Amino acid sequence: MFFRSSLSVLVALSSCVYSSPTFGVHESSRTIEKINSAPAGWTKDESAQLDKDQSLMKLRIHLVQQDMDKFHEMAMNIATPGHELYGKHLSQEVIDSMIAPKDESSELVMQWLRSEGLIGQASLSPRLDSIILEASVSQVEKLLQAEYEPFVNKETGDAAVRTLEYSLPAVLRGHVDMVQPTTFFGLRAMRSMVTGLRDFDESTLNSEAVEAVTGCSGSTITPQCLSNLYSFANATNYSNGLMAIAGFLEQWPIKSDLTTFMNRYATEGNAAQSFTCTLVNNGTCPQTASGAGVEANLDVQYARAITETIPNVYYSVGGSPPWLGTGTNTNEPYLEFLNYMLALPAASLPNTISISYGDDEVTVPLDYATNVCNLFAQLGARGVSILVASGDSGVGSTCTSSSGAKMFDTSFPAGCPWVTTVGGTTGNSPEAAWTGSGGGFSEVFGQPSYQAAAVNSWLTTDTTHTGVSAYFNQSGRAYPDVAAQSTDFVIVVSGSANLVDGTSCATPTFASIVQLLNSDRLASGKTPLGFLNPWLYSNATSGLTDITSGKNTGCSSISGAGFSAVAGWDPVTGLGTPIFSKLLTISNAT
Repeated sequence: MFFRSSLSVLVALSSCVYSSPTFGVHESSRTIEKINSAPAGWTKDESAQLDKDQSLMKLRIHLVQQDMDKFHEMAMNIATPGHELYGKHLSQEVIDSMIAPKDESSELVMQWLRSEGLIGQASLSPRLDSIILEASVSQVEKLLQAEYEPFVNKETGDAAVRTLEYSLPAVLRGHVDMVQPTTFFGLRAMRSMVTGLRDFDESTLNSEAVEAVTGCSGSTITPQCLSNLYSFANATNYSNGLMAIAGFLEQWPIKSDLTTFMNRYATEGNAAQSFTCTLVNNGTCPQTASGAGVEANLDVQYARAITETIPNVYYSVGGSPPWLGTGTNTNEPYLEFLNYMLALPAASLPNTISISYGDDEVTVPLDYATNVCNLFAQLGARGVSILVASGDSGVGSTCTSSSGAKMFDTSFPAGCPWVTTVGGTTGNSPEAAWTGSGGGFSEVFGQPSYQAAAVNSWLTTDTTHTGVSAYFNQSGRAYPDVAAQSTDFVIVVSGSANLVDGTSCATPTFASIVQLLNSDRLASGKTPLGFLNPWLYSNATSGLTDITSGKNTGCSSISGAGFSAVAGWDPVTGLGTPIFSKLLTISNAT
């Protein structure tokens, strides 16, 4: 992988050893990151009263890990069919022994905190890769030579206490590669805000119009429609394995809404099946109808309907800023979720995780993106299949690179090469690319070997992108990898039927089909698929429907912006949509 030289103003931390470190002198400090302003949509909350002496922060100081390139090579081999290591997933203990930071790194950070009088408030993380510091906002400001302020996102209502700049002692160069929460403002739900949530007239399901696909009434999507469209209607009713849905931003699924949804729309009528809500980072899962989360209900309802009796778990991940002088500004919850997952014993790990959250790559600090992507790689090497939404803004909305030039936007974590990214389709006679389906080429991560042939074929043979080739990084990690339906999904929110759009619809759909494959493999005594992409690009293309019509849009400031769905891989629908029966045959032979 390659990395963009600058996301904002980033100072690279190269390896050095210091025998007599000195701390607390400003002249020996280096600015690690500086951004000119908060990401689009975020503004300072002038009405918030933040008592910096009384409000607490939980700071993660991440240590530089060793031999990550060697681990990446092994993780790729484990995921590559035909390799002698294929399917031989690793324990976290083995991974940690491979990439453990130098002892000197934690010792130097502890010396630094001791010099600042904070050593009693610091501890090593369970995996020994971070120092966790709990201190007041004012103490953290002094430590990092930073100024934290309350911000609010006017569109979503989300709040955060963040800084636009921070520094570290120069002596920590090569020993610390990330400090959070600092300049990363978080992720958003990948659900289309163009039409948003809208009422659904159930009488339209009884239309006498000829159905192109049995169970698909017009453009409306239900579990019955998906089961026939994607050929899992006759899937075995598995009861083994574990399907996971990640939840952030105070999004909670409601069990009563799930029951209503299953009674009305589930193909097998298994309304007794529910989900377990697991709390991470002080998350909550209140079961009040008024607290129903659209994103959470969407994800849980379709995962439950497709996986039927396979156990489902919803991870409700907390994380909120301090207000009015009380509370704790916790670590960025996305990091907390991934570290929580990696700390689980093998028997408790889910086989598949559906993640419908992300944001513009340009808003994500380089050190943060790198570390999160490395955590995804570790989960994949442990046997977990991770599917994420590609985004709902096509090729972008702001369309400005970190240098200020016009560029198509890219999404994170969709552009991480260690996840399987799911784009969107619409219609069923035939399926076509959805205009909002996120797709493109990462500016941060280089093109991985598993997709090189498919992407290079598109670059050299497709003629639809030639007019916009200057606006994307042709050597970057290309996405999406696959696609599924993304429009007019019926869900139940607070007892009422509604319709919703977004790659948030596609992601739990495709992820649940992957879980069916994983449960089948486990029932046959095989290991789960784990990181999917080498298998998808090399073995599974015949188990996917190639989407060849439609295009995504976006970037109104760029004439002709967007990508077209064409034969073979393309950066709007990837390799195509799933055919479960064929994927099952391929999985059985792998």
